[in-house]
Amino acid sequence: MINRQVFLDLEENMFTFFTKFRIYFAAFFIPFFLLGFVFILLKVYPFGAHSLLMADQFTQYLPFYHHLYDVAKGDGNLFYSWESGMGLNFWGTFAYYLSSPISILIFLLPQTHLPEAFILMTLTKTGLAGLTMCSYLIKIEGRQNLNALMFSSMYALMSFTIGYFFNIMWLDSLYVLPLVLLGIDQLFKKRYWLFIVSLSLLFISNFYMAYIVGLFAFLYFIAKILLQDTITIQSILVDCMNFILCTVVAFGISAFIIIPTYLQLNTNEYQPFDWNSLFLIDVRFFELLAKPFNSGVHLLDRPNIYSGLFTLLLFPLFFISKKIKVKEKMIYFILLLGLILSFQIHGLNIIWHAFESPTGYLHRFGFVFSFLVIYLAFRVLMIFDSEELPSLYKVSFSAICILILLTEFEPEQMSIMKAIVNALFLILFCFLLYLRESKLTYRAIATWMILLAILMDISLNAYQQVKTLNSYPGYSYSRNEYNISTPGFHEAIKKLGEKDSTFYRLNSSIRMTANDSLRYQYKGMNNFNTLSNGTLHDFMYHLGYSTTLGVRSLAQNNGILASDALLGFKYALSEQKVNKHGYTKELCVMNSCIYKNKDALPIGFMMEAEQFKLQRKEEAAFVNQNLFLGGTKDYFKKLAPEKTIYHNLSVKKEGQMLYVKKNNPNDEGYIEMTFPISGEQQLYTLLSAGKGFAGFGETNIYVNGKSIGIYPNAHYERVLDLGAFSDEISKVKIEFLVPETQLTHRLFYGLDIPSFQKRMKEMREQAFQVTDYSDTTMKGTITAKTDNMLFFSIPYDRGWNAKVNGEKVPVEKLGGFLGLKLENGTHDVELKFIPEGLVLGSMISIISLLSFLTWLFMTKSKNNRQNKAVARETE
Repeated sequence: MINRQVFLDLEENMFTFFTKFRIYFAAFFIPFFLLGFVFILLKVYPFGAHSLLMADQFTQYLPFYHHLYDVAKGDGNLFYSWESGMGLNFWGTFAYYLSSPISILIFLLPQTHLPEAFILMTLTKTGLAGLTMCSYLIKIEGRQNLNALMFSSMYALMSFTIGYFFNIMWLDSLYVLPLVLLGIDQLFKKRYWLFIVSLSLLFISNFYMAYIVGLFAFLYFIAKILLQDTITIQSILVDCMNFILCTVVAFGISAFIIIPTYLQLNTNEYQPFDWNSLFLIDVRFFELLAKPFNSGVHLLDRPNIYSGLFTLLLFPLFFISKKIKVKEKMIYFILLLGLILSFQIHGLNIIWHAFESPTGYLHRFGFVFSFLVIYLAFRVLMIFDSEELPSLYKVSFSAICILILLTEFEPEQMSIMKAIVNALFLILFCFLLYLRESKLTYRAIATWMILLAILMDISLNAYQQVKTLNSYPGYSYSRNEYNISTPGFHEAIKKLGEKDSTFYRLNSSIRMTANDSLRYQYKGMNNFNTLSNGTLHDFMYHLGYSTTLGVRSLAQNNGILASDALLGFKYALSEQKVNKHGYTKELCVMNSCIYKNKDALPIGFMMEAEQFKLQRKEEAAFVNQNLFLGGTKDYFKKLAPEKTIYHNLSVKKEGQMLYVKKNNPNDEGYIEMTFPISGEQQLYTLLSAGKGFAGFGETNIYVNGKSIGIYPNAHYERVLDLGAFSDEISKVKIEFLVPETQLTHRLFYGLDIPSFQKRMKEMREQAFQVTDYSDTTMKGTITAKTDNMLFFSIPYDRGWNAKVNGEKVPVEKLGGFLGLKLENGTHDVELKFIPEGLVLGSMISIISLLSFLTWLFMTKSKNNRQNKAVARETE
C-alpha cells in the first residue's frame, strides 16, 4: 500500500513538473523533432542511403571526433597526436572543434556510428537554442505563453542554424547567446552568477564564436545602459566595472582552454586583412534584401539571416509603433543598421571575424542579426493590438512589393514561385493577427494557428536549405562513403602495427580525407586543420610539399623520396605497386599492400644547422631538397628534354613564362618531352599553370603513355613524382584541358639514387635509437661524432621540453622541426610535451573557479541570514 502511494505521489509530482514547465519542454522538442523530420524526408540514414556528412564536417570534424573517441578508450591523447601532420599539439584542436559539453553525446553510440552521433548532437544543440531563447523571452515578458514558443522556434531553426549546421562547433553559440544576454540583464539587478557561468560555457565551447557573441554582448550591454531610466556617471562606472569583473572571472574559469589555444594560434600567421579592401562591398543591396525571406539559396557566400516570415512582418513595427519610446527605437536602429552595414562593407565584416579574413562562410555573425530582429519582433507582439493593424497592413504590402522587385532584380534567389509562397505566408499571418486582435472569441485559436503557420514556414525553409546544401559539390556524401572502401585497408594497418613495434611513419595513397591518419591511427603527414602547425607547413612548402590552404593544410601526396626518408616514412600503403627506388613489398591484405622503404631514417639523427636554411623562392624546391640532404653533392639534378613536340598548340615564350593556346580548341593539345635517363633515377616535375592565378585542373600528365592524373590541382600543386627509371627513355606529356593558359614553372629533376642511398647510409651512422615513447614523450640514446645538432622529425612546438643526460636543455627550431645542440659523445635524451600555457591556464582556472564558488557560497549564506532576520522581525 505504501509502495503504491509512493508511486502515485511520484506520478503526481512528475505530472505537476511537466505541466509547470511544458513551454520549456516544447521549446526544446519542437525544433528537435521538426529538424529530425526534415532529415527523415531527405532519406538520411537509417531512413535512407543519404547522410549529413558534408564539407568540413566530413573532412575535419569526423576524424577529430574519432580521435576523441579513441582518447576515451585509452588509445590516444588530448594533448598531442603523432598521427596528424607528423605530430600535432592537439589541445588547440580540441578547444576549437571538440570542447563542447554536447560532445559527450557521441559516447551514446558505437564509434562506427559517429555520423548518427553528429545528427544527435545537431538536433540537441538546435533544441537547446530553442530552450534558452524561450527562457530569455519568458523573462522579458514575465509569463509563459505561446508567444515565447513561436519566436524561440524561429530562432532555433533560423537559416543560420540550417545553413551552417555541418559546422557543428558553431551551434553552441546559438544556445549560449540568450543565456549570456539574460545574464547581462541580471547584472543590472546585482545578480552575477548567470553571466559568469554562461560566459565561461561560451569560452569553453568554442573560443572563436565566443568572440562574435562577446562583441554583440558588449553592444547589447551598452544599449541596456543607455536604455536605463536614470543614467549617471557613477551608475555607468559601476555597471561597467561589474561587467568587466564578471568577464575577467569567466575568462579565468576558462583559462585552461583560452591561454594554451591563444598561444598556439599566435605561432601561426593566418590570412592578413587587406586594408585596401576596407570599403569594398561584399553584398549588394538587393542580394541582401532577398536573404530574410524564405528562399534557401546562396547559403555559403551570402548572409544566412532568414528568421521566419512572422518575424519579418513584425520587427519593422518596432520602429513605427507609438507605444515604444523614441530613445529605444534609435538605439536599436543604430545597432541594427550597424549589423546590416557589416554584411555589406568588407571592413566592418572583418571586425566581426577578429580582423582575420575568413576562409569561406563570409558572414559567420549572421545569427546575432537574427537574434536581434526576433527580439524586436517579440517586443512588438507583446504590445500588439488592433491599433497596430493598419501599420501591419502597410508593412505586409511593402514586403510583397519587395518580393515583386526581387523577382526582377534577384531571380536566382527569388523565383516567381518562391515569391508567391512568401506572399501567401505573409497574407496568412496578417489575417491571423487580424483575427487574433479583432475577434477576441477567436484569439486562442488564432494564436495556435499562428504557431502552426510558423512551424510550417520554418520547416519548409529548413527542408529547402538542406536540399540546397546537398546540391553543392562536397556537400552530399552517402552513408556508404563514410568508410574507405578499399578491401583490407584498415586490416593492413593493424597487421603492420602488430609486426613492427618501433616508431615509424606511413604514407597512404588510399585516401578519403586529409585527416585519414588521425581516424585510422597511423602516423602520417597529411592534415587539414585550422590549428595546424604553420611553421612546419611553411618549411614543407619550400621542400616541395603541397600546402594549398597555407597554415591549414599539408598534403604529402605521392611524396618526395629524399625528404620522405629523412622524415622517417618507413612504409607506403597502396593498391598499386609503388614505383619508387628502394621500396619492397612488406605485406598485403586483400587489395591493400604495404611497401617498406629501406632508406628511411629513424626519428632523430645528427645534422648541420645549415641544412635548414632553405631558399624562399617558389621554384627552389629541388635546390632545397639538396640543402636538406646536406653533404657535398647535388643529389637532385636538373634535366633537359632531348626532344620536345608541340601538338595543336601555339606557344610563345617570354622569360620563364610559356604562353600556350590551342590552335583548335576542340582537339587535343599537348607538349611531349623526351628525357634520356642514365643510371637509377627518380623523376620529378614542378609545374605551375594558370592565367595569373593557380590553374588547378588545367593539365593532365602522362608518363610513357600512362596517365599520372590531373596536376596541378587543389592540394597537389607542388612537386609531382613521375616514377622510378633505370637507363631508359622517359616520355612526359602535358595535356592541356583548357583552350588557353600559361606555364610559369616547367621544372624537371632527377634524384640520383646511388648517391642518395650513400648519403642515407652516412646519416644513419649517427641516428637516435628510440628506447621508449608514448603519446607525449620520447626517450632514447645517440652517439654524436662531433659537436652538432640532433635533428628530430618532430614538428617544432614550444610545448616540447628536453633533457640530455638528465639536465634540461633548450629546444631549438630547425626549419619547422625540433633540434638539440649536442657535444660529441653518447647521450641519453628525453623529450616531454605539454601544451604551452596549459599549466598556467589550469592554475588560473582552478583559482578562479574556487573563488567563484566561494563567492556564491558566501552570497547565499548572507542572503539566508538576511531572510531569517526579516522573518524574526515579522514574527
